[in-house]
Amino acid sequence: MFKRALVAASVAAVFAAPAFADVTIGGSAEMDFMYRTNQNADGDGKFLEEIAIVVNVSGSDKLDNGATLEWKLAQKVATDYRYDSWGQREAWIGYKGDFGSVRFGNQFSNFYLMQDWPYGWKGQGNLWADAGAHFVQYPRAVSYFSPDFSGFNFAAQYDLGSGDGDAQAYEITANYSVGGLSINGGYTKGENMGLVGTEAVNYGRAGWPDGAWGAGGNYTAADNEQSAYMIGARYVFGDFNITGAYKHNEWTAAGVDTDNDQWLIRGGYNFGKHALNLGYQLWDDLDGVDNSSVQQIAFEWDYSLSKNSVAFLQIRYQDIDQNAPFAGYQVDGWNGIDDNVTRVLVGTWTGF
Repeated sequence: MFKRALVAASVAAVFAAPAFADVTIGGSAEMDFMYRTNQNADGDGKFLEEIAIVVNVSGSDKLDNGATLEWKLAQKVATDYRYDSWGQREAWIGYKGDFGSVRFGNQFSNFYLMQDWPYGWKGQGNLWADAGAHFVQYPRAVSYFSPDFSGFNFAAQYDLGSGDGDAQAYEITANYSVGGLSINGGYTKGENMGLVGTEAVNYGRAGWPDGAWGAGGNYTAADNEQSAYMIGARYVFGDFNITGAYKHNEWTAAGVDTDNDQWLIRGGYNFGKHALNLGYQLWDDLDGVDNSSVQQIAFEWDYSLSKNSVAFLQIRYQDIDQNAPFAGYQVDGWNGIDDNVTRVLVGTWTGF
């Protein structure tokens, strides 16, 4: 009788199916095979590979009042050290209307996304977007995105921390585009964190989001602060493009203040299926710490395989001073010694 009722219910559902909300699945798949020089005191190099597959599941539903309920669940898979369960990359629900949109839940920092693309791409992202006094994600975020006002828009984000005011982070970003010119800028600050360092904290590492603000999720461990602001511009004219940006980082830990500046410039040329880009970047000395700078030169050649896929060759050279304030995982290829690192990488990227 129970089985018969289930079959009848299934048949009825086929002929009286309700209207479902729109759901889309997309993402990207990237393969990187690389060689890095000078990985130990003897000067030996190392071969490495990284496979990065990102799956995005998004949905929206038109509400009776004309607004839209939207949500996103994103995951990076096939990686060996982070984002190993659904929702650690993105998991949020939002509402969109004439007023703009608001989102609640685990979201990327817009300040970080602005640095990662388009300023940090073509081999410059690790030093520009991953290092610095800013965040990558907010696990308990409330975000607002404005409508577009004749090419201008802005966004604001706030992370609730533990929910009782013991920890918080907030930021505001703005963008303006006219013709081939785009200008982007923003400010971010976090305080009362258990851990302050030179990397952009809040990666989806083990234990995240419990450990998102420091070791063991210690929201009230110390009266630490970190903040950053950035301004950048891009200009496209014909087959050429040029990009420049400036970022200032500040840290306060255990009553000690320090700060530094970052500079980035890149030029590119597109012809047929090919694209060439060459960039220079400077991580300046920390205030009061001599010989703590990093200089980087990055080159990338892209070749379009289809409208969705590209192959690329990337060559990146980094001259790292002896007092550069990084751990090995913060700046790609850093060897822990006073020396330089060259990385040669070949890869493919496809979107779906």
